[in-house]
Amino acid sequence: MKKTDKNVINVAIKQPRMKNFASRKVLSYLVKKTKTMIEEIQSNETETFLNSLKANEPLKKVLFLAKNVSKKLMVDIVPKMSKSVNALMIEINSGKNTSLKDWNTIKFLRQHLYNLSSYDRSKDVNSAFEMAVTRSIKLAIMMYDNKEQFEVSENNEVFIMSKVATPMIDVKLKGQKSGTKKVKNDSTDLVEVNTGTIDKVWNIKYPNAVTTRSSQTKDTKINFSQLVTNFMRELEKVYNVANKKDHNKLLELVDDKAIENLGNIKAMLESNEIRQEYIKATENLSVDGDVKKIA
Repeated sequence: MKKTDKNVINVAIKQPRMKNFASRKVLSYLVKKTKTMIEEIQSNETETFLNSLKANEPLKKVLFLAKNVSKKLMVDIVPKMSKSVNALMIEINSGKNTSLKDWNTIKFLRQHLYNLSSYDRSKDVNSAFEMAVTRSIKLAIMMYDNKEQFEVSENNEVFIMSKVATPMIDVKLKGQKSGTKKVKNDSTDLVEVNTGTIDKVWNIKYPNAVTTRSSQTKDTKINFSQLVTNFMRELEKVYNVANKKDHNKLLELVDDKAIENLGNIKAMLESNEIRQEYIKATENLSVDGDVKKIA
């Protein structure tokens, strides 16, 4: 026990009128002190364990690359880092009963990667580096939880099961005025995707997961990615009702204003502008936070 701790106890006990009160105060003080000491010991044990992992070495190399090579594109960094993070997760839980709390969460893994790379966001924020780390962790977690659905090749190409990457597909209808219809994708083939797809799939698989990255627009507090996911789910229900020609049910679900909005949405999406520019932005984002100009 430290000298200051003994002084606190002695001063309290020497006051006769406060003997009972002092006993309670001393007990409370010692309990808090013991709790703090236990937490410090546990924290040190966790840090020692994490620093001893073999997977740290290859992870440090790719983190250095992501942090310092300004012209290295996100498309190259994320898959390589995801493999290293996945190997780290496997090593942490090699006994299938790790005592580490929240070891498989974005918050825990991101802090470990920041520590490995000596990244201190309180001094200098590198948004592109943070995005690369977060996106890599998302893919690594999905690879760990769903091995058959996600894969990163030796050439660092990202593959996702087709029905997971694209739940609904367009089917052309010959001789029909509408031209196409949406049908459920049942394909279990692994298809190559761009790194931007990782966020979309993550939001569907883990809708309640918390990350620091937000998709809020300037004029609304609604998370746009989640809004689109919810809209797609409800739209599919309405589509199925219309496809079954259940007119009574259809009139319960939509009105003239809904039909007008759907027409406006269709007109905006037909240009494919949002999708095309998003793909360009994600695939050409360098680690220094700038989008590489394309001729």
